Amino acid sequence: MDSLHSDTRPAQAARVADFLELHPNSTAKQIDAACDTGCITKVLSDMPRLGYGLGKDWQRVTCANGQRTREVRTYVLLYRPTAQPDLFPNP
Repeated sequence: MDSLHSDTRPAQAARVADFLELHPNSTAKQIDAACDTGCITKVLSDMPRLGYGLGKDWQRVTCANGQRTREVRTYVLLYRPTAQPDLFPNP
């Protein structure tokens, strides 16, 4: 099996979290270039379901040779998944 088919969503989410820990306020384009997830929007939308906390904000960037600005979504890692303690300890 090649690496493309063995790359699971949890593994992709962990790579994105590692990147965001080092580079907060990154754009989806920056994250995708560094983490090679295939479809960064799917990974970012699945991360809360996988237990990751993501903060979102907007950043103004210049475009059109500095003549205009536009808003770009940025992401920051708030927390990673934590294991839930056992509610009923084994005797």
